[in-house]
Amino acid sequence: MKKKLYNIIFIATSWLVLASCSSDFLKEYSQDLGRVQTVDDLKELVVGDCLLPKSLFSNDDSYFQTENVNYLCVHFMSDELQENINTAEDVDKSIGYRDKMFPYFTWQQNLYIDKNGKSSYDSNESQLWNLAYQVINNCNMVLDAADLLTTHSETEKAEVQKVKGELYYLRASYYLMLVNLYGKPYTPSTAATEPAVPVKLSPNVEDKDYERASVAEVYAQIVSDLDAAEAHLSSASAPVSIYHPDIEAVYILRSRVALYMQDWETAKTYAQKAIDKDGYLLNLQTVSSASYPLSKQNAEVVFSNGASMLGNILFVEPADEDSYSEVSPSWYLSDNLYALFTDDDYRKTTYITTSDDLTNSLPTYHKVDCSIASYGKYKEVSDVFSIRTAEAYLNMAEAEAQLGNDSEACGWLGKLRQNRIADGGAVALAGADLINFVREEREREFFLEGQRWFDLRRYMVDAKYPFTKEIVHTMSTFKSQDWTVYRSNLSKYRLEKNDAAYTLDIPKQVRDFQPSIGSNQRPVRPAFDSEDFSAGGGDEGDDDYDW
Repeated sequence: MKKKLYNIIFIATSWLVLASCSSDFLKEYSQDLGRVQTVDDLKELVVGDCLLPKSLFSNDDSYFQTENVNYLCVHFMSDELQENINTAEDVDKSIGYRDKMFPYFTWQQNLYIDKNGKSSYDSNESQLWNLAYQVINNCNMVLDAADLLTTHSETEKAEVQKVKGELYYLRASYYLMLVNLYGKPYTPSTAATEPAVPVKLSPNVEDKDYERASVAEVYAQIVSDLDAAEAHLSSASAPVSIYHPDIEAVYILRSRVALYMQDWETAKTYAQKAIDKDGYLLNLQTVSSASYPLSKQNAEVVFSNGASMLGNILFVEPADEDSYSEVSPSWYLSDNLYALFTDDDYRKTTYITTSDDLTNSLPTYHKVDCSIASYGKYKEVSDVFSIRTAEAYLNMAEAEAQLGNDSEACGWLGKLRQNRIADGGAVALAGADLINFVREEREREFFLEGQRWFDLRRYMVDAKYPFTKEIVHTMSTFKSQDWTVYRSNLSKYRLEKNDAAYTLDIPKQVRDFQPSIGSNQRPVRPAFDSEDFSAGGGDEGDDDYDW
């Protein structure tokens, strides 16, 4: 598909790369070997080159393979997951994501260093940066091609405007990811002086030392792109699938950006626009606990970019009805998160399941299909870049609560909760109690959809209701003896309140090639406590078992 699409634009072109740089914001296509010929060419390029790749989890003769994990790490840095220590064996052994997620799950200073202190994860670290800049650059290229395309009818002209609206939306969403990974949380008083990431809007190579734009400058670009997306999509025809952003997706994302900027009036305005456009909410009482509620058939899902294999990473091999295999998850929902759900909350039995783990009935992820039957099939819905109408209601509630409109905020919470709670879930709170409840409701509704880590960041700098918390994660080490793998050590790591590790360092490969970009300082993170299990297992002299 990619080869075909590249040929459409540039015939026999290739990437031009400055030196050996691994950073895609320095790359370009050759501009003079061909051009897009039709509107359909533009559309194919958006789908083929400007969206994130879909995820695939497959099992070939008990050998598990993963493809396109995208921004998986954002789930492991927050307080939503905890390691499964209820089983003695290494249930993650077949795919090895415990080791790959170690620097994120334990908030290490250097994200390219493995648990043994070796530089094993350079490519994993830089992938987060490169993936975003690759699709940003592709958006820049296709926007440039769209401006050069000659249209022959009003219909074609309208289609080009629609494509451009989608591209502006996508570019805004990628910069929003980058600024919230590599820049400090948006604080109105300091955003203009805090460094974030380079902003590159041109498809051309620029022979210069790149520097980071400020947090305020990146947000200004995000807002500008979303304004452009709104202008281009406000009268566009309905999208053909959830993989094309429409005006409602623009409204909801614009509302989210305003929340991050503590611009409550704007957040409220755009959340209202989204609800007025289509405020559909799925009544979870009508959803079977055996189904997976987030799918392209669910009209609450407005837009999805990329796809999720998170469920398969957390639970490599769920219990199988035919074999009754008693396999445990590698990670499950944290105790704090699970405790937020009351028994009359339908999310507790639709977004979550305890049926996959026959041994301990641990609460596991059940939003996007991760069943054994789904192996070898591309996932339908993203776990990071999805937009749902439920967010508009919660953004409205938060904005109203921050503005002191408590009864209005409670009303918006009630509209959502009557589709989630058996007795309607009415809320009557005010002030700080109401803000805390809104935040907990966001946890319940959007857990493991890529929002929690970024919410924790922005709560730290909230001008009126600041909040931060200590998070503790455990990480196990396993050994083997006589073909038996057992847990030999359990180490504990702590993310402190207001910790500097809420901001990732610029990837080492990027810093090495472009020192002008600089770095973010993260603290050294040793384990603060550990437990040794070696007396209960095999030879303590064995090396860690490397699968």
